[in-house]
This record gives sequence, structure tokens and C-alpha cells, in this order.
Amino acid sequence: MTVSRDRRDDGPRVLCGVNGSTSSRSALAEAVRRASACGGRLTVVTAYDAAGYFWGALAALPGGDLLPVPDRAAVHEAEEATLRAFVDDVLSDPGLAALVAEGPVVIETRAVPGRPADVLVRESAEAAALVVGHGEDSETVASVAVGCLRRARCPVIVVPGVLTDRPAPPSTRSRRRP
Repeated sequence: MTVSRDRRDDGPRVLCGVNGSTSSRSALAEAVRRASACGGRLTVVTAYDAAGYFWGALAALPGGDLLPVPDRAAVHEAEEATLRAFVDDVLSDPGLAALVAEGPVVIETRAVPGRPADVLVRESAEAAALVVGHGEDSETVASVAVGCLRRARCPVIVVPGVLTDRPAPPSTRSRRRP
């Protein structure tokens, strides 16, 4: 498989937000297809709750001991490693491996502290397109996708996690006014 993780400034940049879910796997696969088709770059971003790590450290253990406060650099490195492992796992799919083998896809991975929608909107400023997953609930679009649809600075592609043959529920609102 030919995948370059080097930074390159030519070609359109496709941005993909992932969180390890089934829908983000589908979104990453779609983002790889789009980056490959346009000869561009792919930036895969995951957002993490840095404050959550530190609040967790304040939780008291039995006996009254406190957990040690995590090292910020170690937390960031762990998130980056998890993201790289996720991307490698998705790219191990034979269909994607064959696609990537046809021509190099430049992939950059970044773990960024912050709220997912805020991070992706900020990152979308220099992207040609943003690809996100739909969320695990097939009845509604997840709040991250909605936040990106409303505020992103580039076109947003929302990919469902699992495609089904189930028909869409009928609309309860008329699109036309009488």
C-alpha cells in the first residue's frame, strides 16, 4: 500500500473528522476515495476532551487517594497513537488498499483538544471538503454533523455508518406553503 504521511501543500485538501465509531470508519473510507480521486491531501482529525482527563484525575479512589494528574503531552501522544491505529485499521480494508495502491494519497493525522464540532469548523477554513459520519442513531443526524453543516467553511459530506435498504420515514412537514 502506498500511503505517504508527509505534508504536501499542493492539491485540494479533504478533511475528515473521526471518533472511532462505525460511521467515522465509513466517513474515512469516503474521504480516502475523494482524496484519491482528486489527487489531493487528506487530513484526518479527531477531537478529544482534554479537560475530561483532568477531571477524571480528581476522582477519589477508595481509601481517599487521588488519581495522578495526567501529563498533557502524554495525553496528546496517546490520542495521536489511537488515531494512527484507527486510520491504519481502516486503510487495511482490501478495497481501500487497492484504491490507495493506484496512486499515493497524502495523509496527515492530527489529534486536537476541544469540542468536535468546534475543532472541525476551525479546521475546515482551508479545506476543499469536510467528511463526517452520520452518527450511530439512524433516525437523526448527530450533533457534530449538524454543527459542521451549519458552520463549516467548506462543503460538508455526511456519511451514514451503516447503509440499509430501509426506506426513509415519510416527512411530517410539507415543503410547500399552501
